[in-house]
Amino acid sequence: MKNLSGKKIIITGAGSGMGRCLAFQLSDMGAQVFLTDVNQQTLDETCSTIQAKGGTCKSYLVDSGNEKAIFDFRDAFLKEEQHVDVLINNAGMALGEIKFTDVKDEHLKHIFNVNLWGVVNFTRAFLPNLLTRPEASIVNLSSVFGLVGVHTQVPYCTTKFAVRGFSESLRMELSNTNVTVTCVHPGGIKTNIARNGIHYSNADKSIARLDKAAITSAEDAATIIINGIRNKKNKVLIGRDAWFIDRVARLIPVRYTRFFLWLEKKMFV
Repeated sequence: MKNLSGKKIIITGAGSGMGRCLAFQLSDMGAQVFLTDVNQQTLDETCSTIQAKGGTCKSYLVDSGNEKAIFDFRDAFLKEEQHVDVLINNAGMALGEIKFTDVKDEHLKHIFNVNLWGVVNFTRAFLPNLLTRPEASIVNLSSVFGLVGVHTQVPYCTTKFAVRGFSESLRMELSNTNVTVTCVHPGGIKTNIARNGIHYSNADKSIARLDKAAITSAEDAATIIINGIRNKKNKVLIGRDAWFIDRVARLIPVRYTRFFLWLEKKMFV
């Protein structure tokens, strides 16, 4: 999809971070952007900025963890806009560092609903329409934590591995269609996902560790994702840390656990 001008693009989680940067950059390229988020204030800020520059933007308050809200949005959107060309499943949330045995049931369900079921349900909602387009794209945000497992991040890793598996399986299923499926694995990105996450204790320490690991700006991440869409990439790695982690995971797929535990001690202790 070399030319994104005039394309109708849905971006979830567009109120901040990579979602906001994607909205800005795609609008600058002439795309019509349709934004969802659970935070009305930040969503309005993103859309207002685009409209002030003359871009085409509409915003919708949608909780990606709510199946009914997603399908209600689908019905309203298609009634008004008729079709979508690109779906970017960007919305996500995080938990602070916590042992799996200490995670509360409601938080486990919440992160699964947003990070995994949000991706699945948005895709289920819009895939039939995407299949009617001459060319279309689904972009799912996984993580480097969808490439390797990390202790104290069991729920998050589980959702991101699942997004990766969903994307790769769906790509095979759609291989003879007009729909490209791209799975994105960001490394440390400078966003507020950690600050907006659920923390049990030592929030400042956990956020500081993640801030230290965030070496790529949200703007650069958005540019890389857009290049992936334009070049119909199946897999997109963001940041030199993501490239490093991907290489290690493929070279030592079992022993990487011991290696990363050692590396963590060297970096943070």
